[in-house]
Amino acid sequence: MIRNKCILLIALTVLVIKADFSPAYWEYKKQIEVNDIEGVSRVKVDAEIYNHSKLDLSDVRIINYEGEETPYRIETHESKKGTVCFEPKLYNISHKPDAYTEFYLAMDEENQIINKLHIVTSDRNFRRKVEIWGSDDGVDWLKIRDDANIFSFYTEDHITALTDIKFPDTKRKFFKIVIWNKGEKPLVIERCWLYEERISEAPPNDITFKIISRSDNYEKKRTEIILDVVYKNIPKKEINLKLDSDQYYRNVWVFGSDDAENWQRINSGVIYRYNKENKNNIINLMESRSRYLKLLIYNQDDPPLKIEYISIKGEQQFIYFPVKKNEKYSLFYGNSDARKPIYEFEKLFPFMESEKRFMVDLDKEELNKDFSRIKEAIKENEIVFMWPIVAFVVISLGFLIVKSLKGINEKREKKRKRKKGKKNQ
Repeated sequence: MIRNKCILLIALTVLVIKADFSPAYWEYKKQIEVNDIEGVSRVKVDAEIYNHSKLDLSDVRIINYEGEETPYRIETHESKKGTVCFEPKLYNISHKPDAYTEFYLAMDEENQIINKLHIVTSDRNFRRKVEIWGSDDGVDWLKIRDDANIFSFYTEDHITALTDIKFPDTKRKFFKIVIWNKGEKPLVIERCWLYEERISEAPPNDITFKIISRSDNYEKKRTEIILDVVYKNIPKKEINLKLDSDQYYRNVWVFGSDDAENWQRINSGVIYRYNKENKNNIINLMESRSRYLKLLIYNQDDPPLKIEYISIKGEQQFIYFPVKKNEKYSLFYGNSDARKPIYEFEKLFPFMESEKRFMVDLDKEELNKDFSRIKEAIKENEIVFMWPIVAFVVISLGFLIVKSLKGINEKREKKRKRKKGKKNQ
């Protein structure tokens, strides 16, 4: 009897098994505006796709006019930094009382491009102006930079230090560093590093948002700002504050929420400005996907800062896929049960450098009519849809009961005949 019930449950389960892609299970779609081109195309993942897709975009499907899946690959365009580090020889450290500290660096490598200096010191809570000079022979010197600053500030909550100095590309073999102390004690110079730094900047994704509220909480000595990016799941990399002040130093905490009520801390940092060069107005958002952001700028006993504007940026994501001439394509999304597809195209894409690549556009988001019709039909006719299943279950159970009763009666009859036969013997 138990075995028969299991078979019945398996049979009912089979009724709901469906293929991976069926238009009826994808709620949203966008038409892809592909012109008369052939090669590899790309579309930008926009706010509407983020808003209604799974977090990892694994429910995205690209379907051609015949209803066939088209393979794709999702790539994130991010800034890339390449750095080559050198440890030069540090020599002739000297101090002129109440004036400056001077020392020299010598490169082992010839004709090496250098564009950054990093000074290692154990000192804390300082600020110094720095000059950098370069020479080919260690005799004749050319000033490379004279307006740099290094600093270090330690508090109970945060550590803010900047001892990196960037300058134009140079191939000098010798460097002279002058640190102006201006009456302060000389810094302890432990070592220095020189770098060739190359940055490939990717265009950021400017994320639109609305300011819901901004207030100055004088009791808690902070400025409170709540932002709404309107759509959920958009990856956010950083928030930038432009302030109308020449000098400032404030701790900032950032929180995220999907409902503007339950908040979780994302990150914290320091915004500061000492001059045009030494400043930081950016707080890392750790790729937050929260729809709402809350900023707490701690003013302590200083007056609130005037904020000129706020910007939120993220890294752009693109979907690459092959297109054929005279073919039409649609992008479907919005299926929480969809699995992540695995295509050969995703593995082959990095080696397809010879393929022409085109940027194409997406139309506005539209509800998938197939999904809407089925959803509405189920909502309005739930009982009607249940009758075939109920009838199937009742008939199956009736069949099993009858079969079971018949088997029981047959066993009883056989047992009765055995007893009767023994008596006759």
